[in-house]
Amino acid sequence: MITSAQVKAIAGAGARPALVSAIVGGWPSAVAKAKLTTKLRAAHFLAQIMTETGGLQILEESGAYSASRMMVIFGEGRHSANITPAEARRIAALPVSQRGPVLFNRVYGVGNLRKMREFNNTGANDGWLYRGGGMMQATGKSNYAAMEKKTGLPLVAHPELLHQPASAFTAAYLEWIQDGRCNAAADRDDVVAVRRIINGGSNGLAECKVFLAKAKKVLADYSAAPAQSFVAEPEIEPQFDAADTAAAIDEIDQGPAPAGEDTSATPAAAIDDPALYAVKRRLKAMNYNCGVLNGEWGGMTAGAIAGFINDRGGQIAAPASLAAFNEVREEIRAELQRAEDENPPFVRPVSEARKNADPAIVDKVAPEVVPVRRNFLLTAWTAVGTFFAGIVNSASDYISQAWDFVTDHKEDLPSDPGFLSSAWQYLGEVPALVWWTLAALGIGVVAFNSWSGVKKITEQVKTGARQ
Repeated sequence: MITSAQVKAIAGAGARPALVSAIVGGWPSAVAKAKLTTKLRAAHFLAQIMTETGGLQILEESGAYSASRMMVIFGEGRHSANITPAEARRIAALPVSQRGPVLFNRVYGVGNLRKMREFNNTGANDGWLYRGGGMMQATGKSNYAAMEKKTGLPLVAHPELLHQPASAFTAAYLEWIQDGRCNAAADRDDVVAVRRIINGGSNGLAECKVFLAKAKKVLADYSAAPAQSFVAEPEIEPQFDAADTAAAIDEIDQGPAPAGEDTSATPAAAIDDPALYAVKRRLKAMNYNCGVLNGEWGGMTAGAIAGFINDRGGQIAAPASLAAFNEVREEIRAELQRAEDENPPFVRPVSEARKNADPAIVDKVAPEVVPVRRNFLLTAWTAVGTFFAGIVNSASDYISQAWDFVTDHKEDLPSDPGFLSSAWQYLGEVPALVWWTLAALGIGVVAFNSWSGVKKITEQVKTGARQ
């Protein structure tokens, strides 16, 4: 019903692939739930998303505004916060990592009594935690709580989930429902009314009109199920069950999963710091070694983050503690996003010697491969010999007792050789070549496992995943 090419054509060149994929993949559900059954409805819906995300580039307010931009959005006479020029200049002079929290706690939280009450942002940092997020930019704890009821996601406890493509799109089309008001306005082709419902005012109206014109053109042949009059649903069935919720928390802003990772190994409840876990997971996908993949801070985590910052040539101060990490977390996440959006996606740079698996480099980085590589055949022979010797030693007493019993009672045995005698006879007739072949296969298995281990470690050295 809608393609990646169409979404990109509406969004523009800067659209993030992950956001495009989320829309295309979730479109059938959006049509079914939000009744996006006509070109006008689909075009208006997408125009609002494009406006709120800057053409599918952002899913959360960064707060990295200039003083002039702050005045346009939050200045006197424009917003209940009534930011003054002097205040805007003071906030704009702060580092990016501090600017966002200071600004949003001032305009959405405790620094703005009206918004604090409207959004229920009573916590000291609630203005920052519940800043504009998602494809419809929900703002405030009360609106995150409303989205939580609609989606089944724990957005109040984990507001960062609204910053993820899939859950953000689900929240967007459930927000669009609005008791049928958005579809009714879209049916009238009333972009001003739709903008007022979604935004609460006319901010971004000019941009929205541009996106709407593009959407109408791109979706000229759009078709879905026959249009039906919208019937408000008294209760919206949650889109995520408990397992999906745990998986979503596990996927917090993590980007592509590291190759071969078992994503079910870390229960969501066991993640001490979801934001740190997400950063570590994304770094691992780029071949940085963060140690154990969890939400705990450690020396290897600090080294991996410092290495990434250095390799990217960034000006971010490498954090040496969890507290320091939290101060620059947004800057690190922004740089990770830029790295992932590159074509091809960024991975840890390594020297040509490493790329070519120079033996001297491999031996230095992973010295355990040296004895295995040189002597894995000898190791295999020793292992096989020890295995058979152990069997013989363990069974020798039983074999001796059985032989003595047979010898002492051979006169009592029936003349018919019986099953055991026949089996022994058959075994005795097996050619020696078969036994040697079986032994060789056993040796081969041990040798192959050793060789596979060396190969895997060498590949980690080549990519930089092994430091």
